[in-house]
Amino acid sequence: MFHEGDLIIYSVHGVCRIDDVCVKSLAGVSKSYYELHPLGNETLKISTPVDNASVLMQKLMGPEEAKTILDSFQAPGIQWIDNNNERHHSYTAIVKTGNREDIVQVASTLMRKKQLAELNHKKLGNQDHQLLLGIQNVLFKELAIALNITYEDVISEVHEKVAVNL
Repeated sequence: MFHEGDLIIYSVHGVCRIDDVCVKSLAGVSKSYYELHPLGNETLKISTPVDNASVLMQKLMGPEEAKTILDSFQAPGIQWIDNNNERHHSYTAIVKTGNREDIVQVASTLMRKKQLAELNHKKLGNQDHQLLLGIQNVLFKELAIALNITYEDVISEVHEKVAVNL
């Protein structure tokens, strides 16, 4: 269970701060809820049951795990799937698990494909581009917080590590 003030990863919203843990009654049923908001968006308030298994909520990684995750961008990544729909379905399913090591493999592969496409004056496909942006929005911001560096520094370091295996 998380506590007031904790920073967590909450689904597609990324890094969120828990503002309160409270009990609410709806239709005569009382449940514990997290009241939270995404960092950088104080106006968006999210209320979710503490026992909500349908949404990914996980504790922020620590500095050691973050360093390991950042270093793992040097690895080649996940196998490329030529079929766009199969690739999108497979890669999205991996990202939804919340397993950071697996997410890095997907991001690493997409970043390499993006760099190769740009070298050929092309663009990464829209679905792949959107998935990569989503990963960056969540994982890269989490890495920045865990390592106490800027988001831009994370992007720079990741690009350097990805470029090693082009």
